[in-house]
This record gives sequence, C-alpha cells and structure tokens, in this order.
Amino acid sequence: MARAGSSQRAKYPSQALLRNRWQTLPMPKIEASNVVDHREKRRAALLAAAVEIATEEGSSSVTMSAVAARAGLSRSSLYEYFDSREDLIADLVLDELDLWAASLNEQVSVTATALEHVEAWMVGALEYVVAGKHRLARELSSVALPPHRVPEVRAAHHRLTGPLIKALGEAGTSDPARVANFVNGIVEATTRRVDSGSANPGAEVKAAIEFALAGVRAQIR
Repeated sequence: MARAGSSQRAKYPSQALLRNRWQTLPMPKIEASNVVDHREKRRAALLAAAVEIATEEGSSSVTMSAVAARAGLSRSSLYEYFDSREDLIADLVLDELDLWAASLNEQVSVTATALEHVEAWMVGALEYVVAGKHRLARELSSVALPPHRVPEVRAAHHRLTGPLIKALGEAGTSDPARVANFVNGIVEATTRRVDSGSANPGAEVKAAIEFALAGVRAQIR
C-alpha cells in the first residue's frame, strides 16, 4: 500500500532534479555578428545625433545629456560607447576626417597621370570646402580632446594628404612632403576666402588649382 503523499511527490520532481534539467537545457544563442551590428548601429545613431546638435547649436552644446536626449536614450547608455563627451567628439572628428579621406581617394583613383592626381586631389578638397562639409570638423576642433586620442586624430589628418604626397612623388618633385605643404596652404587660403563670403567660390577654386599646378610643375626635377 502506497504511503500517503507518495503519489503527490511522484508528480513533482525534486529541486535537485530541476536544477540538473535546467543546467542541461541549451542556452539561447546571441550571434556575435548581431551584437556587433547592433552596437555599431547604436553608435552611429549617437554620432548622428551629436552631428545634428553640433551643426545646429555649436560644439559647446554637444553634451552627453543632449546627445542622449536627441537619440532617445538614457544618459548612462552613452557611457557604454564613449568614455566622456571629449571621447565622443574625438570619434566625430575621426569619422568626418575618414569620410573626407575616402572622398579624396575616390577623386584621385579615377585619374591617370601624376599631375592629374594632384589636380583631382585639389578639386576634391576644395569641393568639400565649397559644399561646407569641412565646417563640422572645424567647429569641433575647438574642443580639447583626450590626450590618448590626439595621435589618432593627427594620423587621420595625415591620411588626407597621403594621396597628394604620393602623386607629387610620382610626378617627380624633389621633396613631395614639402610641396604637399605648399599645396595644402593654398587649399587653406582658398577655404578662408570662400568662408568669408567675399569671393566667388567657382572662380576661387579655378584660380587656386591653376596656381598650385604651376607651382608643382616648377618643383619637378
């Protein structure tokens, strides 16, 4: 004769058995690629929010709270992606410089000769300026970046002139890096004139390119 309660106990497994069964159940998998994609999309959304704020209100308005509010996230969520406001701005600057470098590389890649490469680089740099795309990087340059991020930003700036220096070397200039500095100086002077609003952008770009190419030809050995 079964003891009272034995059938009741038979219906419910012991706690130890439950633990063992739970431990043997397969855990749901989170694909690494999905996690990476999610983080990258979230990071891109945060940077886009920061760009909007910087463009509309200036770099001083780019705060962790403002970016979080614009992106619809909690302020604490931002610290999963950026250590500080300055760290976020460093990423903004790097992204903008990388986009500019990619644009310059594309301009240069479709030309044939070394001098055409130089001209294409100048066209790409000055078109970027005339379109006003350089203003974000300039606006953000007033922010003091974390010291450990400065070498990254400096390297990104150097990548902008990489295609130009290479083209000047292929053209046969005696000191490509020095000539690149001269050409870059012409771009910076043209940028100031275009930004002032006192000059016709198309005429300024044409004159700057002609002047720079004449100088480059004079430096060819």
